[in-house]
Amino acid sequence: MKFTDILKESRRVLEIRRKYQPLNELKENIKRVKLRTNFKKSLDKDNDVSIICEYKPASPSLGKISQLMVSDVLPQFEKGGASAISILTEESFFNSNIDNLKLACRITKLPLLRKDFILDTYQIYEARAYGANAVLLMADIVPNLREWIELCKYLDMDALVECKTIDEIQMAVKAGAEIIGINNRDFNDFTIDFNRIKKLAKYVPSNVTLVSESGAQTSKDIELISSLGADAILVGTSVMSAKNIEKKVKELVSASEKTRLKRLVNPVRVVT
Repeated sequence: MKFTDILKESRRVLEIRRKYQPLNELKENIKRVKLRTNFKKSLDKDNDVSIICEYKPASPSLGKISQLMVSDVLPQFEKGGASAISILTEESFFNSNIDNLKLACRITKLPLLRKDFILDTYQIYEARAYGANAVLLMADIVPNLREWIELCKYLDMDALVECKTIDEIQMAVKAGAEIIGINNRDFNDFTIDFNRIKKLAKYVPSNVTLVSESGAQTSKDIELISSLGADAILVGTSVMSAKNIEKKVKELVSASEKTRLKRLVNPVRVVT
């Protein structure tokens, strides 16, 4: 499975969604959906590192991960101490859908991130209409990053801009990104390498919230990533596949708190 195949399928599904629910209808729905919480503020906790738990039933690299529904999982994320929740809404490879976002909005008071392959501003409006507090934007596939970040702000949402290179980080900062994500997964072969965030974290200004995405499985992983300067860590597979999800989340949250003193003494990132 290639990344280009995923994007091709995402475009196909997008066109179906446009016909099923026109943009004007989404805009009308937005007027009736009030957002109760703020995604960025939920992640910014002085020197504590926040944990974002992801609803992720499947993935291209692993196949099926869990048969649990949103209603089964989200209360356990919340009780475990998650600061925010990511909802994968991609259908073909991650076995989820946009309706899971709407359901999540009814279940939890935690802020919600829509994680998908956002290829058109239609999907940003769609995310807001279905209750998202934030949207993930991939710097390498967004045609006008500044414009899309501004649209998110206009709709009272945050944009988490995912970057894979120094150039993409610099582009994101210039475009006004207030949250930058570094994905530790290589989309060519789906392998995980924490050296990516180790290399790139220092290029993210300290006044920008840095999120580490993908790969964190254990307490040691959390401690390592936290020590590299991440403000938040997004975890999906490790919590979705756990026998006791609430216990697993508590374990990861506890590990993230252990690095507080280290970060105070030895800050990794500075304002540039």
